[in-house]
Amino acid sequence: MLSAFICGPIIIFVLHLKVAIRHRVEKPLKEGLVRGIRRWDLVAITINGIIGAGIFGLPAKVFSLIGSYSLIAFGVCALVVSLIILCFAEVGSRFKETGGPYLYAREAFGATAAFEIGWLMWLARLTAFAANCNLLVNYISYFQPQATTTIWRPFIIVSVVVVLTGINVVGVRQAAFVSNCFTIGKLIPMLIFIAAGLFFLNPHAYALGPRPPTTAFSQSVLLLIYAFTGFEMAAIPVGEVRDPQRYLPRALIIAIGVVALLYILIQIVCVGTLPELGQSQKPLADAATRFLGTAGGACHHSSRKFIIVFLHPTSQSWSRRH
Repeated sequence: MLSAFICGPIIIFVLHLKVAIRHRVEKPLKEGLVRGIRRWDLVAITINGIIGAGIFGLPAKVFSLIGSYSLIAFGVCALVVSLIILCFAEVGSRFKETGGPYLYAREAFGATAAFEIGWLMWLARLTAFAANCNLLVNYISYFQPQATTTIWRPFIIVSVVVVLTGINVVGVRQAAFVSNCFTIGKLIPMLIFIAAGLFFLNPHAYALGPRPPTTAFSQSVLLLIYAFTGFEMAAIPVGEVRDPQRYLPRALIIAIGVVALLYILIQIVCVGTLPELGQSQKPLADAATRFLGTAGGACHHSSRKFIIVFLHPTSQSWSRRH
């Protein structure tokens, strides 16, 4: 949720950016960073940053509030977030340096505002990574109960940290490759869920019924913003991106288009295959059980755990010096 909170100051910042920055920022790159992240690597980083735990629970929560109108809420939320992303795209086209929101705030508002933005983002990533590491141990304990003991828990967490650190130390190209694999690992189970579920849709499930109250619809859109945040991470490693002033805006726009389409299709499948969607605690797994059987639901539930814990973008680090 801190990522969504960070977006608030950024919106205000963009309103002042036209005045604060009249021309493209052309500062020499002093960090000595290797520009090893290519265009589609950056797209994958952005998609990986957006897709997280939210999409695995919010379809049920939103449906419980406004029913089939949740499909419209997904579209409205995607449009709202796209406006913010367009601001990031415009601002990102002016910089070649690493930093993202921290760098933007420093140029527009000075060091104090940049310090606050930078620390908020760092604390968000640090605490999320710590939580994910502990959650990983809890999930492993389902198969190996001794994983939660005082010996194995720190050993597993340290091993994860060492492996991810080693990948980043080896080189930015290797880190980008792993990020691409993580993104593919997220998309494959979702695409299988959509491709299979589209053959089992119940057309009568999409009847809109009475229009929901404005407050309920607004609350639904606000909840969905959680599932669409994380794109700001793509702006951080710009110092390692080839031609970032051109590729970052494109990556942001492509990513939000892909994610919005993916989310809407997921909601279509959930609504059309799971009558008790509003009461479900794990809607995607429950829906998959409906049309793929118990094994399909179990596999999807397991992939959800793996995605949340190990493929989450907070597990990845950037900005490596050579």
